[in-house]
Amino acid sequence: VVLPLPTEKPEGVSVDFLVNQFEKQVKATFPQYTDTTTFEELSGWIWGTYSDREVAGGPVNVVDLFGHMTMRDGGASLCDAIAEQFPGAVGHATIFISWAWKYRVRDFVEALRSYCANSKLDPLRTFCWICYFCNNQHVWFQPGGVANAVEIFERNVRMVGRVVIVLDSIDFRLSIYFSRLWTIFEVYICIREQLGFELALMPAGQELLMHTPLSRMPEAAQLNIMEASSSNPADADSIRRQVANIGGEKAINTEVLRAIFSLLSRV
Repeated sequence: VVLPLPTEKPEGVSVDFLVNQFEKQVKATFPQYTDTTTFEELSGWIWGTYSDREVAGGPVNVVDLFGHMTMRDGGASLCDAIAEQFPGAVGHATIFISWAWKYRVRDFVEALRSYCANSKLDPLRTFCWICYFCNNQHVWFQPGGVANAVEIFERNVRMVGRVVIVLDSIDFRLSIYFSRLWTIFEVYICIREQLGFELALMPAGQELLMHTPLSRMPEAAQLNIMEASSSNPADADSIRRQVANIGGEKAINTEVLRAIFSLLSRV
């Protein structure tokens, strides 16, 4: 599938909605939800597991969370459906969220709540572009995915203009964030485009940072964009081609590490 490139600033979901409504709605819909449920697990409950979708050729056994399935023919994004049910919960995105679907729902939401509190931002007026919510997964989960996914991402991140990196751990050896191809590439795009970007630490990352001197962190810093993984092979191929075209993996690894250490030094 090839999608039209965005031509205007995309919509995002408010931090207030994510903190005060999202988990409540998910709990009411899925009795199996727990404090350790990840977005990846939740996606399986909403759109079917990765293996189920591979067999079916797209989303399967879709749960109509927020009415996103019946909102229009072919379904809609969660963001569009939330806008219908919760007026004021969706607006022009003010921050683009760089993160991973393997994060626990509760930890991710708490990181955004803490980020707004520390940055003195109004959660009601802080709207997050989050791929999980803002992409129409009924389209993105079709066989082969979206052929121009990288171009769509780059356009969206430029239009939003401000990126928040939600980081699970400052231990690079254990961090989910630094094991994912998309997230490392997103940081590099921020650097290349000279976009503003900030850090939001999950609770475990905050705790570790309190007890880890920054001077010791480079010893554990391991980062290699070419060894990072992506759930979509087509996305991985596209990103790796771009890496080869824009200076190679070593330069990107170095620039991303430098940027992350700079952000951590300001937390």
